[in-house]
Amino acid sequence: MLIRRGEFDRVREILYHPEDPNISLFGPTIYPAELLLARSHLAFMAGDLDAAVAMSEQVLAQAGVADQLRIASRLILALAALRRVDVNAASSHMQMIADDAFMGRLTVLTGQCAWVNARVREAQWGTEGVAPFMEELVDFGPVSRNVFLSQSAAAPWLVRSALKTDQKSMARQAVKIAQKLAGMNPHHQTLAASALHAKGLFEQNLDDMWHAAETQLQPWTRASAMEDIGKCMALERSQQDQAVRILERSADTYISAGAPRDVLRIKKRLWDLGVRHHQSRWRISPQRAIVDLTETEIKVAQLVAQGMTNTQTAKHLFLSPHTVAYHLKKIFPKLQVSSRVELARVWTDIVVSGTESLEVIARRAHSTSANERSG
Repeated sequence: MLIRRGEFDRVREILYHPEDPNISLFGPTIYPAELLLARSHLAFMAGDLDAAVAMSEQVLAQAGVADQLRIASRLILALAALRRVDVNAASSHMQMIADDAFMGRLTVLTGQCAWVNARVREAQWGTEGVAPFMEELVDFGPVSRNVFLSQSAAAPWLVRSALKTDQKSMARQAVKIAQKLAGMNPHHQTLAASALHAKGLFEQNLDDMWHAAETQLQPWTRASAMEDIGKCMALERSQQDQAVRILERSADTYISAGAPRDVLRIKKRLWDLGVRHHQSRWRISPQRAIVDLTETEIKVAQLVAQGMTNTQTAKHLFLSPHTVAYHLKKIFPKLQVSSRVELARVWTDIVVSGTESLEVIARRAHSTSANERSG
């Protein structure tokens, strides 16, 4: 609950002093799996995805872990994968708990599962993919309430999705639920900010969205509110300069929330506004970037960065030009670039700052990929 409310400092005090029963939410004893899961949740919400993933995987590796802890770990792993735009991994984690849903083992986690499933469907098929489920998400039933209470981004996301699919009544209902839950929990600042964000989106009220961004304690949701403000302001020619500044702040906040892939969307918006000086801003570290690439993607990126065309790269690697183009579509978001010129610049940084050879990194990537397939 404290994590959801954005009280990260208080949670760190509790979770990293488990030997003191006087400040433990879990009583005198905190079991290792429970402690790891709580720390993983904190790391995810604070934007440290690497730590969140590592600790959730440790929970799963322990023998005899309770169903709820195992399911919650999978949910964190799925959310981390979504934030990194690894839809296949997110979908895989959700498939691994499909039997739990079928057998009714989700209990209090039904809302979180519904939220992650909705986000996975959106990533796979766009907003239209979640449209059939919109009504259930705003019916104020147990699952609906749990989604709104557990996810600060849920209300604005539902409003945004409903308006995009021309379901204005659904958007209005999402605002009402958010406001009702905020009223029922008067000391829950993130709920209040979420309700204000949803209302501002629905009414296109910049004042409400500004207040939501200023009071929202959850970093990713705060970045989302600033992005929505920037989008609205960009529609007015006289406000476009300010829109650029707001979008830049949004991108910086996404980075602090461990969501560098969301910055690609911001960079595209800035490009549309005529901003051309952000080719290298908000870039993840070279070594962290390259480990996300497969062996073939590394080879393709290296050759294209050297100036080869798709046809030349294809001949060199005994691939088709179509396959090379497909790999580039995967490489660009992983390296946070949108053109071959940016790829060349980023690749130079990787080669210069890398502590290992590209061949070593490629072998590790290949080994990791092979292990995942065999697993």
